[in-house]
Amino acid sequence: MSLLRGAAFGLAAGLLALGAARVPFVRTVELKTYDLRVRATARPAGPHPAITMIAIDDDSVRRMEPLVGRWPWPRLVHAAVVDFLARGPARVIAYDVLFTEADRRRFTVGDEEWTGEESDRALALSIARAGTVVLAADVALEGLVDASRQLTSDLTGIPAFERAIDAGACAEPRPLLVPPLAVLAEAAEAIGHNLLTLDPDGPVRRAVPLVSVDGRVMPSLALAAASLAAAIPAGDVRVEGTTLVAGRARVPLVVDRVPSYYGPARPSCRAFVPFRGPALGPSGAATFEHVSFYDLFYAEQQIVEGVAPSIDPARFRDRIVIVGATAQGLHDTFSTPFGEGAMAGIEIHANVVDGLLAGRSVAPVEPWIAALAAVGPALVVSLVGAFAAAWATAAAAAVLATVTTGVGVWAFAGGLWVPLVAPLVAIGLAFVADLAWQYAVEGREKRRVKQVFSRFVAHDVFEQLMADPSRAALGGERRVMTVLFADVRGFTGLSEQGRPEDIVRQLNEYFSRMVEVLFAHRGTVDKFVGDMVMALFGAPLADAAHADHAVQAALAMSAALDELNAGWRAEGRPALDIGIGVNTGEMVVGNIGSDTIMSYTVIGDAVNLGARLEALNKEYGTRLIVSESTRAALTGRYAVRPLGEVTVRGRSAPVAIYEIRPSADTGDGPRP
Repeated sequence: MSLLRGAAFGLAAGLLALGAARVPFVRTVELKTYDLRVRATARPAGPHPAITMIAIDDDSVRRMEPLVGRWPWPRLVHAAVVDFLARGPARVIAYDVLFTEADRRRFTVGDEEWTGEESDRALALSIARAGTVVLAADVALEGLVDASRQLTSDLTGIPAFERAIDAGACAEPRPLLVPPLAVLAEAAEAIGHNLLTLDPDGPVRRAVPLVSVDGRVMPSLALAAASLAAAIPAGDVRVEGTTLVAGRARVPLVVDRVPSYYGPARPSCRAFVPFRGPALGPSGAATFEHVSFYDLFYAEQQIVEGVAPSIDPARFRDRIVIVGATAQGLHDTFSTPFGEGAMAGIEIHANVVDGLLAGRSVAPVEPWIAALAAVGPALVVSLVGAFAAAWATAAAAAVLATVTTGVGVWAFAGGLWVPLVAPLVAIGLAFVADLAWQYAVEGREKRRVKQVFSRFVAHDVFEQLMADPSRAALGGERRVMTVLFADVRGFTGLSEQGRPEDIVRQLNEYFSRMVEVLFAHRGTVDKFVGDMVMALFGAPLADAAHADHAVQAALAMSAALDELNAGWRAEGRPALDIGIGVNTGEMVVGNIGSDTIMSYTVIGDAVNLGARLEALNKEYGTRLIVSESTRAALTGRYAVRPLGEVTVRGRSAPVAIYEIRPSADTGDGPRP
C-alpha cells in the first residue's frame, strides 16, 4: 500500500509540475534559470581567434563629430574603414549598419566637395574591391515602413538571393524587407538580415537564422558571414528537419509558430545564441577582440597621407570583422542572459558566428526526457516518504534538488537545455504531499497515541519521553521502583443501590481527581481495574525519590478524597473510602504482551506485595499501608505507625508493614 501511495504521489507531482511549466509565469522563471546557466557555463576566455569587432563606440562618435558631423556619417567614412580592412586583407567584413537610403548630403573633405551620390559610389567601390563584404538588410514589422520600399523583383540579382538555401518550412515569415541601397547591394558579396527577437521577458536568447519575404529566403548577417568565412557552398546551407546545416556546423532549431502576414500561422525555426561571454563593459573588457572605429579611420588617413599607421592593417589579415554600433546613443543594444547591462548587436552577431564556426549550440532536450526529468525525482521523493520519516524525505528532496540542478548545469555546458523548474517543482510537490499525508493520516494516529499516553503520565514526564522515546526502555528492564494500589471501599454495595449513571459519574469524578494527584507527584498511571487504580513511580523515567513521591501521592489522594466526600455529601450523594498499598522493590518494567497488543506495565513479586498491602487496609482499618522496603527508602519525615509483621499470600517470610497518616510535617521529603 505504501508503495502504491508513493508511486501515485510521485506521478501526480510530476504531472502537475509539467502542467504548471506551461503557465507563462513559470515559463518565464524557467527562462531565468536558463540565464543563470548561461552565466555559470560561459567561457569568455576561449572565443574563436579570428573574430574581431570594430566598435562605433561613444569615443568614435565624439571624435568623428568635428571631422564629418554627427551620426549618421557620410558613406565615405565607412569606405575608408572598408579600404583599411581590405589592406589586411580581412577574410570577411560583416557590416551591421543599415545603408537603406541614398546619402543626400554635401560635405567637404580637405579641399574637395563631395555629394551624397559620390559618397555612395565610393563606398560601393570599396565594398567591391574588398570582395567579401556582407551588408545588413532591415526586416521590419508590418506597418513600420513604407510598402513602396519593400523587396522588388529587380533586386533578384543580389548575390544573397542566388544562394541556394533550402529552408524547408523553417524560414520565419516577414512582411517587408528593406535591402541596402541598390548600388551597395550589387557590390556586396552577400546580404544578411539583422533581425534580433526578444523573448517576452525582455532578453535576446534566440537568433533567427533564416527569414522569408514573399517566398525569398534570406540568411542572417551572422550566418552569411560564417558561411563566407568557412567557404561553404550555397547548397550546403540548408535545414534538415529541425537542424540548420551550414557545412560541418549543425545547429538545433526550436520550432515556434509565428503569425504570417499572408495567411495562417507558420512554423518558425530559431536557434539559441551560444553566448560565449558577457558584454563589452565600461572597463573595456570584452569576450571578443574589439577595436574602436575611429582608430581604423585615423589609421587609414595616415596611410593615405604616407605616414606609418598607428594600427597595422596586417592585424586583420584573414579575420572575420564585424562592424557595428556599441555607443549607447545609437540604440543598438539589447538585454541578454548575462543581465550585466546591454549587449551591442555586433556582439550578439559575434557570438552566433563563434558558435557556427566552433560547432557550439544549445538545444532543448526531447519532450520525453523533460517529462522523465520531472517525474523521476518526484517518484523517488514520494517512495522515500512512503517508507521513511519526514526528515529522511526532506533530505532526499534536498539531495535530489541539488543533483537535478547540478545535472542541469552540467548538461547545459554540453549544449543541452534540460528544464529545471518543472523537476524542482515536482520534487517540492512530492515532499509537500508526503508531509501532508503524514500529518493528516499517519500524524493523526501519532497524535492520538500522544493524547492517550499523556493521560497516563505526568506532563513533565510526557514531555521528556516525547523528546527522547528511548528513555521508556521498550522491551522491559529490571528496576527498583515503587508501585501504588488504591481501591475504593464499599463500591460493590454502592453500585447495587444507586443508578448506574450516577455511579459512573461519581466514579469518573473520583478517578479524575486521583489521576490529577498522581501526575502532580510524578506518578504514571498503569491501569484501572474496576474501581482500583494502579500507579508507578520511577518509570518510565528514573526517579531517585520514587518512594517519597509515592507516599506523598497516597497522602494527597486521601486528602483529595476527603474534599470530594464533603462535596458529595452536600449534594446528597454517598461518600467513598479508599485503601492504598505502597511497596518498593525490584520489578520488571516495560512493554508486556504480544507483537500486536502490548501494555506498558510492571510485573514481579514486589508488584504483587503492593496489591496485598492495599487489601490489608480492610483488616487494620487504615487508609495507607506501606512495606518495610518503602519505609526504609523514605527520606522525608512522615507520621509512621508500625503495624507489625504479616504473612501475605505467596510469601513464606513475614513482612513488616506500617501505616502512614497525614501530619503537620508530612511532605518534608523530596518534592516532585
